[in-house]
Amino acid sequence: MTTGPGPYVEAFEYSFSPLDPHAAHVDPPAVAVYETLLTRGADGSPRAGMAQSWTVDPSGLIWELRLRDDLRFHSGAACTAEAVVSSLDALRWEMHVLPGGRQLWYWDPVERVVATDSNTLRFHLHHPHPRLFSLLWGTHTAIHCEATRRTRGDAFGVEVADGTGPFRLRSWSPSEVVADRVDWYPGSSARVAEARWHALPQSHDRISALINGEALCAHALDTAAVQQLKDDPRFDMAVQPQPSSLYLTLDWRRSDLGFDDVRTRRAIGLAIDRRQIVTDAFDGLATPSWGPLPAGHDFYEPTADLAGVCDRAAAAHTLTSLGWHRGVDGVLERTGTRFSVECVVQDDESFRAVFACVEADLRSIGIELLPRFATPFADFYSAVQHGTGAALSKWLWPDPMDALIGFSSSGTAPFPNWEYASVPALDQAFDRFLRGCSDDDLTAAALDVQQVFAAELPYLPLVTPHDVWAWSRRVSGFRPVHGDLYPRYDDVSVT
Repeated sequence: MTTGPGPYVEAFEYSFSPLDPHAAHVDPPAVAVYETLLTRGADGSPRAGMAQSWTVDPSGLIWELRLRDDLRFHSGAACTAEAVVSSLDALRWEMHVLPGGRQLWYWDPVERVVATDSNTLRFHLHHPHPRLFSLLWGTHTAIHCEATRRTRGDAFGVEVADGTGPFRLRSWSPSEVVADRVDWYPGSSARVAEARWHALPQSHDRISALINGEALCAHALDTAAVQQLKDDPRFDMAVQPQPSSLYLTLDWRRSDLGFDDVRTRRAIGLAIDRRQIVTDAFDGLATPSWGPLPAGHDFYEPTADLAGVCDRAAAAHTLTSLGWHRGVDGVLERTGTRFSVECVVQDDESFRAVFACVEADLRSIGIELLPRFATPFADFYSAVQHGTGAALSKWLWPDPMDALIGFSSSGTAPFPNWEYASVPALDQAFDRFLRGCSDDDLTAAALDVQQVFAAELPYLPLVTPHDVWAWSRRVSGFRPVHGDLYPRYDDVSVT
């Protein structure tokens, strides 16, 4: 074991999910324990990861990746190309059980993956696809030892986590994860020997831990914390839009409430003051969103947000034209049905604040939202997948277009999508995107996606929160990358 200084301690906002690439959610410790074949650079271009080099056949149909020499899983087993194929096949086909044995949607361009020798992978594509990089660096394609996962069953990700990353899991609980630096991982002994992640749901606890030296890094800080730290010479900070948007789903099966009618969805969207949510729920650390993609990310079309308005008078007029009228308590009624619906909400600070804003906005036009708070993430996912009238959610995915397909397509999502939406024109645009053979194809398809989405509103985008990381200047080798969910921990050291 290396004996470098440390430990590195990070304060995070959620309870931790098991460190299993097949789990429903990925947390920062998983990025330290597992690696991906490639990584995303600050400019959005691919960088070496487990693969030290890669080539693309002139036809665009064959990609070859050469693995780093002497890769080993934390169990000591050799991480050969055959082992990587086994991991990829399991993630491709078994992460979620999909109807008809369907693979996960972001694998659609891939025909098969084979090992041509012990260190070389070959991806055979159905068609040229310049965005294959997004699959190869995605956190949902982290490489693990599939033999260990199958042997250990439910203990995998909790008692053992067999990856190739710079840290090996020592212990896991929902409130704390501890990992040790792997002595054979590339890098000198100056790297930290131990890393700890603490789950502190309240922002004031995370900033206190940072200020008091109990943590060297803190994530998801509020405006008060940002103001407190901005002139403090002991700390560095990064504030940037997340590659994810918070949104409201409406279950299309609730035809009694008209959620399957785009006029109803548009009226609800008009009633929500997104700019006020940015002020009241995030104190300015967010961006209002009317379009499906976060601002500043690949394929974003700004006109979707430029057209956004809040017009409650127009919303009320639409609902009246659809036969709704105010009941004695102010809630809308139609043919004996009250416009009252349960909304599943992630139980954390920001989601509670956003729900309070949305609930008040919709109450003003006679719609009653009844909250049902669920712990992120497994409990929340379970509550939504088992059916609810509405949900307040946020995707956490490295590439927004991949997330958008997964959460609003009617044919490729594993749930199906939480709103049970079906928009054929949107599905067709998604299919064109997944089949895109050139950057021009991808851009044109992404534009169509956003235009159809804006017209049909399978769900209602609300805001894109800002990501806030702050860390002690005693920490080096740590820098969040715009577009990545979490930093990498390969080179983290502490003085």
